Amino acid sequence: MKKMKFFSILMVFALSLFIFTGCSGSSSSDDSDDATVYSQDFTIVNDTGIEIYAIYVSPTGEASWGDDLLTTDTLPSGSSTDIVFDTEVEEQYWDLMVTDSAGTTVEWSNIDLFSVSEITLKIENGNPTATFK
Repeated sequence: MKKMKFFSILMVFALSLFIFTGCSGSSSSDDSDDATVYSQDFTIVNDTGIEIYAIYVSPTGEASWGDDLLTTDTLPSGSSTDIVFDTEVEEQYWDLMVTDSAGTTVEWSNIDLFSVSEITLKIENGNPTATFK
């Protein structure tokens, strides 16, 4: 009789442990399913007519531009380059600034990087414009 009682308690313990382990494993996978990940990476196409010497991006409304993201020495007009973010900032709207060889800057504002994968930069009649894909 003692063996049967011990066996019953052991089975309840094992079943409880199995249920507890199964529940904790499923909740961690549910957490990862709820998280939405947005990519802010994009391609810049330089159609400005000027050679770009530096590219900066900053969340809209931020005062600081941060580091130059251009991975080549320059970006001649007619060329393109990929901008890959390595940031913990998950902002949706960003400003973009480029500089030329003289240090002159041109800015584009309020770009939705959650929905844009390619930005073609232009300067038309002295005004910066862009098209988005």
